Amino acid sequence: MSNLTTYEQEQIKKETKAQIIERLERARAEANKYKWLCEISGRYNIIIYKNKKKVQELKFTWEDNPHGASFEEIKDLEHSLMKSYQDYESLIESEIILFDDWDERENKYINFNK
Repeated sequence: MSNLTTYEQEQIKKETKAQIIERLERARAEANKYKWLCEISGRYNIIIYKNKKKVQELKFTWEDNPHGASFEEIKDLEHSLMKSYQDYESLIESEIILFDDWDERENKYINFNK
């Protein structure tokens, strides 16, 4: 219980067994939600801008990445590309676009702007 505050620990001690089980199920569902958000397959693009001008665009498809990637791997690649264009006078920005076939959800695309 070291991750819980004193108040949270006191509240848990007051709960019934059923309430504690419900709390654990909610925590597990939340953890699974984040796990699914971090596992990406399908199509996605990484776009790098230098001084508001597009300098690099990588497009990944099912053929390029049939086993998927974690979002952390995509962010690492994005960061490496940004570092390769960085100098002291330039503004470097990036964009990650995840298309609708990246998982089972119905989103048209998710756009992560910095």
